[in-house]
Amino acid sequence: MFDLAHTELSEKVYQLLKKMILNREFVGGQRLDLRDLALKMNISRTPLNEAVKRLVLEGLIEVKPRSGTFVSTLDVVAIKEATEIRRMIEQWCVIHLKPPKSEQLAVTLEGILELAQASLAADTFDYQSFLELDVRFHIEIVRSGGNPRMLEQYKSLNNFFHAARVFFFQNSDRSVAGHHEHQDIVASIKRYDLQEASRKLEEHILKSESIMTDYLQSIGGVL
Repeated sequence: MFDLAHTELSEKVYQLLKKMILNREFVGGQRLDLRDLALKMNISRTPLNEAVKRLVLEGLIEVKPRSGTFVSTLDVVAIKEATEIRRMIEQWCVIHLKPPKSEQLAVTLEGILELAQASLAADTFDYQSFLELDVRFHIEIVRSGGNPRMLEQYKSLNNFFHAARVFFFQNSDRSVAGHHEHQDIVASIKRYDLQEASRKLEEHILKSESIMTDYLQSIGGVL
């Protein structure tokens, strides 16, 4: 018999910890007192340990022998390495688009852009909602590649970038610029000019990398 209650609890703990890390309520390099966390959540250590194991696999938590459990830090080298992987995956998916999947992707991305435009036009800029749409935009590009394993790997990598985006892109000017870059990418896909779409996607990703690394270097190189 499956222990569904335990499974659901472990999932809830995982989602809560993940959200707190991505939003940097737990900061990079912070040591996590698992005993204290279990007490505060009023749970046993088992579901907490299971959640931590999943977050370790996703690169959001590090377990250091004889030292403890820590929130992973963001540094320039890590961002550059992750960006290279991200760029390779997304560009591969765009270059290998074939009709009718290219048309279907363009329609999906245009729907996301409409929601993003509404978010930008709102009286109060809800960055968190806009960020979720930004993440969806790039995930849909990778989903179009038709490789479920690649998509899952990309989603795991995307957790890393989510944490970075929370800090680096709350400026509405950059959000507007990124939105326009997304529009250019979609326009190229609609024309089935995949080389141009790939080039614009690369420029977009590298621009984001430059903003993140410049900011990190300005505060000492680590977040």
